[in-house]
Amino acid sequence: MLTGKRIMDLGKLVWTISFLLVLLSSPLLVFDLIAIQRSVEIASGADIWYDGQMSADLLRLQVAVREIEADSPPEVFEEVRLRLDNAFNRLNSLPEPGSSAWHTQGISREGELSSIRVQLDAIDHNLKLMETDPRAFRALADQEVRNAIVSQRKVSLQVQDRQNEVIGSMQSQVSAFKIKLMGYGVGFVVLVLALAWLMRRHMQSESRLRGTNQQLLELTDNLVVARDAALRSSQAKSNFLANVSHELRTPLNAILGFSEALASGIFGRLGERQAEYIGDIHLSGKRLLALINDILDLSKLEAGKMEMREELVDLSRVAADAVRDLREASRAADVAIELDLPPTLSVLGDQLRLRQVLDNLLSNSVKFTPPGGLIGLSVKRQPDGGTMIVVTDTGVGIPSDDLARVFQPFEQSDSHLARKAQGTGLGLPLVRQLVERHGGTVRMSSETGVGTEVVIELPAERTLRTDYVRSIG
Repeated sequence: MLTGKRIMDLGKLVWTISFLLVLLSSPLLVFDLIAIQRSVEIASGADIWYDGQMSADLLRLQVAVREIEADSPPEVFEEVRLRLDNAFNRLNSLPEPGSSAWHTQGISREGELSSIRVQLDAIDHNLKLMETDPRAFRALADQEVRNAIVSQRKVSLQVQDRQNEVIGSMQSQVSAFKIKLMGYGVGFVVLVLALAWLMRRHMQSESRLRGTNQQLLELTDNLVVARDAALRSSQAKSNFLANVSHELRTPLNAILGFSEALASGIFGRLGERQAEYIGDIHLSGKRLLALINDILDLSKLEAGKMEMREELVDLSRVAADAVRDLREASRAADVAIELDLPPTLSVLGDQLRLRQVLDNLLSNSVKFTPPGGLIGLSVKRQPDGGTMIVVTDTGVGIPSDDLARVFQPFEQSDSHLARKAQGTGLGLPLVRQLVERHGGTVRMSSETGVGTEVVIELPAERTLRTDYVRSIG
């Protein structure tokens, strides 16, 4: 016979299981809601607002230009200058991808914006004509503004196309969310019905049910303990990465310094075996220091905390310096290096990080190229104004199945030579992260037994003209 206590216990059980179902299923729905919210933010983001503002600025400039007459007062000329400045300011405040303040779909990459800048520059260069020959200036400026408006309309079409794509994707997400929500509701109803059907059986196994509940409570406690342990482990990792520079680099630099001093004979002449051991200590210390630096750099990049010190960089000189510093290692490996560099090719970037990219790629090629092999390094400007860096080698190559994996941290090719080289698996991930921080891309092609080619492309906005570089130098 059912007692009030048993009925209460079964009610609590139904409530507990229902609550767990909602608790465990809700995150899945929350993730979908977050994705839909993100799509809504992008759909109503900066691109449409910016496009409208740019269009309005150009139309105001057109109105101001068309009001110019031969006897126009200075206020009309001043209005033209003001509207032109507003248009330039709008071009210089493009929403950039990745900024938390903007939800952009990439309007800053539209090539037509460069055309608008060229047309506005033409008006700016002829401002003096406005006061000497207003009618001639009005005709010239009006034509340039019309051209700029045409370019702006092309940008608007691109923005609208992307907007339609986002809205279509958002509609698909909403439809999928509705289906999941219906499944969630059906599952919940089925669960409740099943629990109602099982109620009589649970009435006869109260003690066993309490044991099961106790196990669930213990499991929950274990999960809480495991979660807390995971949080502590994550915090410990963060603390370790924050202190590893001082805690590991300081004694390691001491080891490197003393081993170098011993090798130089400053403390007395060493025997042949002693010199060999000291050399091994110094080489191992340098490898360990490089590993620590790579881990720190990769952690900073992944956390978005690495600061880029951008300056004018001569890629030809950086490439030549990288090869020169690698000559000893390449001679020891019996590997030749061929260079194809222009006299000078300047880009805007972080010289230290660009050098780090080249060092990683070249050292990889030396490691994985058999004796008698050839490494090639070329730097050139592309027709679109971008910059291309190509590193090739006649090494063992990488299996096609491993090409995507080698760009993951601590991953390497499964080839025999890769295992023999004992690398850290951090070089290529660092290369990709650093290149992407410069707005560039990295792609790799390889054939086992033939060799590997790595191509880096930096965008045109990072390329500086030689005549401009000379003028500011």
